[in-house]
Amino acid sequence: MSDSIILAGVNNSITNSSRCTIINGSNNIINGKTNTHIVGNGINGTSNNMFYVGANMIVLGDIYCDDLFAYGDVVSSYTSDERLKKNITPLTGCLDNVLKLNPVEFDWSEEQKTYSGHDIGLIAQQVKEVLPEVVVEKKNGYLGIHYEKIIPVLIGASQEQDAQISELEKQVQELINKSSH
Repeated sequence: MSDSIILAGVNNSITNSSRCTIINGSNNIINGKTNTHIVGNGINGTSNNMFYVGANMIVLGDIYCDDLFAYGDVVSSYTSDERLKKNITPLTGCLDNVLKLNPVEFDWSEEQKTYSGHDIGLIAQQVKEVLPEVVVEKKNGYLGIHYEKIIPVLIGASQEQDAQISELEKQVQELINKSSH
């Protein structure tokens, strides 16, 4: 169609499609799709409104999306440099917060298309009451959890428990010492 274009490559084809592009690569096919785009080799664009990359992709900047599916490893890091932070204070009450969380198992409803079947996790509304910093409202109005932000709370809870255990061990040893005299 006239609003689709192949920019480079060999043996690429776009048929019965609109607003589609094949940017580079070879042996790519888009047939009967809308708003489907391909970069790379040997890709069959099987869905509408998709961007397929069939090679390594380096993005120098941010990528914003509602759902990201990767059929391989995703390697990333979060900016955490002290030079970019101010008003740094230790987390306290971590164990109390962890004990307020309610891990659940559940089945995904059909009202969303990303997940299916049986799963485990937390309920965002409950987490928001305990750790509002880790809950975000998505563009679709549903709540999501930045699970990675719970890790510092879990580490803090572990450290608090370790301090409690050390204190109890000290008290037990003192009782043993008193009883043996």
